[in-house]
Amino acid sequence: MLGQLILTPGGRGKLASGRLYGLNILRAETDPAGFWGERRLRRAGKELRQGGVLRVLVPESFDHWSTLAALGLRPVEVETFVRNQSATLALELLKRQDIPPDRATVALRGVRADRDMARTAAALCRQVRSLVVDAPRGGEELAAWLRWEFGVPVLPPGEGCHAALRFHPDCPGNEGNALELYGPRPRLAGLTLSAPRLEEGDREDLALLSVLWEGGKLGPKDIKIT
Repeated sequence: MLGQLILTPGGRGKLASGRLYGLNILRAETDPAGFWGERRLRRAGKELRQGGVLRVLVPESFDHWSTLAALGLRPVEVETFVRNQSATLALELLKRQDIPPDRATVALRGVRADRDMARTAAALCRQVRSLVVDAPRGGEELAAWLRWEFGVPVLPPGEGCHAALRFHPDCPGNEGNALELYGPRPRLAGLTLSAPRLEEGDREDLALLSVLWEGGKLGPKDIKIT
């Protein structure tokens, strides 16, 4: 069950079942401010957990995750959703630099060549001039497969690039034009993922977009990059 924490003055943890863009959801209202704020937040968290909730949608400014984590609640993971858009993000980043994809080199950097990196590389192979695969574990194998499968030039890790996709905080490279595709708040070089058909305050909420994508409520055509 997916939960949603609503911050409202005087909220005391009242639960309500509902729907959110076609998804079943359990909401709890709370007010974490003031002397009794922590107690109210714990009460709301306990109610959500007892209702079967594990993941919780919260407002962007929410900063009390230690309290919820102690109750077994966790935030919605956004990496999978963002990485599913990584090839499109890379192409948009090139466009913003007025670099035609068929003249561009894109670097994929990580500590290992995982499924996300391989999927992104395969999508870019058909559109960019060359790739750099920079991953100590599995990078050489991925590069060899890309050359064999797509015939794309795959350059050594030290080569320069026009755009970089970073899949791990400890990967090499320090390009300024990098998409950092990891963690709870990926940094997308000034780009923003949005779903225009949602209500205005929800359109750029990565956690919400992630669960809607996961639940089949958003498709590729529903996602825009601004």
